[in-house]
Amino acid sequence: MTRTVDHRDVILQALQDYGRQLERVLSNLGQIEARWMPTLESNHILWILWHMGRMEDMWAWYLRGGGESAWIEGGWSESIGIDASRNGVGDTIGQVRDFPEISVDKIYEYWKASRHLLISAVESVGINQLKIQRPEIWTHAPNKAPTLFWVLGRVPVENSQHTGQIAYIRGLYAAKFK
Repeated sequence: MTRTVDHRDVILQALQDYGRQLERVLSNLGQIEARWMPTLESNHILWILWHMGRMEDMWAWYLRGGGESAWIEGGWSESIGIDASRNGVGDTIGQVRDFPEISVDKIYEYWKASRHLLISAVESVGINQLKIQRPEIWTHAPNKAPTLFWVLGRVPVENSQHTGQIAYIRGLYAAKFK
């Protein structure tokens, strides 16, 4: 079944674009470089990649109005060894430094699982749903629950920024050590 091109296609194109950029910037990324922190107060690439997966997973969950997530129901929280309630927002630098010793490939696999859920969630949001807010699942601030419109715009912007951060850190690492 085909559908008419609409708002979803713009978002899906943006997701595909930064997804390709992310794959390129992660190419040949070793574990030491992935955990390198440019300063004592900086995030490392592995943590940023995990956070990107958490954001895609969380926003897919929100767009669908709840249900399953890769992080909890998919078992990734347990597999990676991070508390299910964490998503990176508000993490301390100590939590960044203490990120579990997990391979880049494993965190990348989590991001891909989250990405799969996000794409299907985006595809499910019709034009008549854009003004919907979900205060019943935005329990930390129900009166500030974002609209689905806002979420669809937010994901590509935030994770494009994180992709750029990863590229920047890789550039700093290369300048210092290679």
